[in-house]
Amino acid sequence: MERKKVFRFKSKIIKKINLTLSVKNLTISVPKEFDFYPGQFVSLILNKDGKEIRRPYSISSPPYKNKSENSLDICIKIISHGLATPLIDSLKIGDEIDVLGPMGTFIIKDSSKDLIFISTGTGIGPFRSMINYLLENNFQNKIILLTGYRYEEDVLYDKEFKELEKKHDNFSYHTILSKESKNGYVQNLVEKNINKNYHYYICGLKEMVNSVKELLDETGVSKENIFFEKYD
Repeated sequence: MERKKVFRFKSKIIKKINLTLSVKNLTISVPKEFDFYPGQFVSLILNKDGKEIRRPYSISSPPYKNKSENSLDICIKIISHGLATPLIDSLKIGDEIDVLGPMGTFIIKDSSKDLIFISTGTGIGPFRSMINYLLENNFQNKIILLTGYRYEEDVLYDKEFKELEKKHDNFSYHTILSKESKNGYVQNLVEKNINKNYHYYICGLKEMVNSVKELLDETGVSKENIFFEKYD
């Protein structure tokens, strides 16, 4: 697959949306020539106390069909005591920020396969990009999205995925809440959706990623069919 050109560029904040009390969807501008594969990420470059710090965030919007849009979304959890996210949270519409990207190899490896996407928290970001892209481009195989959150108010892009599920017969969406139901972990959803012929994509914190990988391995899913990205 052809490698996308990596740019360092000045970006403007176009839109900020509060998805939950602690998670924001940030829309930023990109150059006309910027292009990426669903699942890739960009790094936001910040200055703090005279030092440059970089933080990677998955692109949560699909590649734009209309090049005049020249923007992308990123899904960010704001950590009040964090090194970078309070700075990002303080940015206002129209503010500039340096960005580097696209980067990363967490992309669809084989579009001829049925796909299962597994995420917790903001790990949903790259899957929002992948799923929208695939469905917009008439992907015919099955897509199953399994997501885990703590509470109902933590669920991200819920309305959007429910609308996609109604519109596309080959897409199904399932969410489980760890603090509101018994056996409420995403692993419990995975156990109900084991198919050795599917390709599995996992994204989230390492504890969940490692646990799901172990579960898939124990049930006979080949390691060649498992792809993952850890957020810590």
